[in-house]
Formats: sequence, C-alpha cells, structure tokens
Amino acid sequence: MEAEIEFVARALYDAEDDARTWDCEPDIIKEEFRLYARAALELLAEHRKPKIRGAQIFVVPYAA
Repeated sequence: MEAEIEFVARALYDAEDDARTWDCEPDIIKEEFRLYARAALELLAEHRKPKIRGAQIFVVPYAA
C-alpha cells in the first residue's frame, strides 16, 4: 500500500504546473502530497464498493 501511496503522490505532484522534481522537495511537501494520495485511494476504494447495500430481493408471484 505504501508504494501505491508514493506513486499516486508523485503523480499528483507532477500534475502541478510549477512542480520541481520530487526528489528535490522537502519532506513536508512530500507528506502533503502523500495525504492527498491516501485520500484519493480511499475515495477510489469507496467508489469500487458494490453500490447496493442492504438490498433485499422480493419474489412477486406472477398471476396470469
């Protein structure tokens, strides 16, 4: 999971218009982008969960 966070953090960082190289940034900036990455991965996981929670199946008799 840590590798995924790092990859997403770097991708978000690289998407910035004025981004320098990731390796030159101080740790405080890197941690900020890792927080964004964690939030993005949590949202993605939530989005991928089944959408039907607590659904019940009702059998309706067919009358012809």
